[in-house]
Amino acid sequence: MLTIGLEATRANKDMRTGTEWYAWHILQQLKKIDRENKYIVYYNQTLNPELAEGPANFYFQQLKWRYRKFWTHIRLGKELRKNPVDIFLATNAVPFLMKQGKIVVTIHDLGFYVNPQLYHPLERIYQNISHKLAIRQADKIIAISEATKQDIIKYFPKAENKIKVIYDGWNSQDFVPSNKENKDKILYKFDLPENFILYTGRLESKKNIQCLIKAFKLLNTNWSLVLAGRAGNYGYKEIEALANDPEIKDRVILLSYVSQKYYTSLVAAANIYAFPTKFEGFGITVLEAMGSGVPVACSDLSVLHEVGGKAAVFFDPDNPQDMAGQLQKLIDKPDLREELSKKGIEQAKKFSWEKCAQETLDYMLDDSIDKKE
Repeated sequence: MLTIGLEATRANKDMRTGTEWYAWHILQQLKKIDRENKYIVYYNQTLNPELAEGPANFYFQQLKWRYRKFWTHIRLGKELRKNPVDIFLATNAVPFLMKQGKIVVTIHDLGFYVNPQLYHPLERIYQNISHKLAIRQADKIIAISEATKQDIIKYFPKAENKIKVIYDGWNSQDFVPSNKENKDKILYKFDLPENFILYTGRLESKKNIQCLIKAFKLLNTNWSLVLAGRAGNYGYKEIEALANDPEIKDRVILLSYVSQKYYTSLVAAANIYAFPTKFEGFGITVLEAMGSGVPVACSDLSVLHEVGGKAAVFFDPDNPQDMAGQLQKLIDKPDLREELSKKGIEQAKKFSWEKCAQETLDYMLDDSIDKKE
């Protein structure tokens, strides 16, 4: 029996997006599939009751820390030096100066290297240091897509032999096609029109929301654009200004963060899901929309072709005219929307959190790779 350490700070957040949901689902799935090894789950703030539920081989340890940053790097690092584990699974950051034990780290993306202009300078510095440390310390690296793997190799070529691609999943039990009754309820709840294009995620420059709003302004339609997500660290004021353009402000709806209680129904109620990101490590929300039977229009990025396959339409994320053209095509062609809806449901079935967690567990326990950079 091995002792495996996990940190739950991201999974424990109330408002979760991509990396937080990844940490949440990996932890929850490992509880189901591994009853042989001992797990120690470390956390800082009061633990979500759902996370605390688990089999007898899962132990939960609170490590208090009064500062806002560096809990994983310093406080958890101190604990792991004092009480080492056999394997530490880092779903985001790696503690400083671990003395013993293997480190398996998940790298979601290297956007701050590829598109540094989309990040606040302080965030860029922090991400640079944190990821450089993680990649160099890791015995094994999980890349959540082939695109992420190639970026790691580009910037850290010595790490190539310790990288494995393990795709993210999505929650197929919650994201299902809507019916008229459920759609009417969610439209009433948020005072939404019958027809709308939806984006979900952080509202910030690296998600390219500015270009989506500009493209929406070019459309020949009475549909609305719904932007659901909390304000990001960089670019929100510009997004807000564009959304308040007198020509479109009555049809651009900023919903802020939508809790999971309503989020799944909101996605299923959309007529089109738009994902205009300039850079992405994977694209969980694309799968959620597809699984909900919603046709997807997204950026022409290699990673989104990995996720969406032939079940989406793609546009140039730097070209509002091209983006508008693809969205207009979907608005004007209900038969195409229906075709993409059916294809999307089938495409989404290729991915699951169960598969992701099982491959992660197998990789952690595989002794054939043990090569630090």
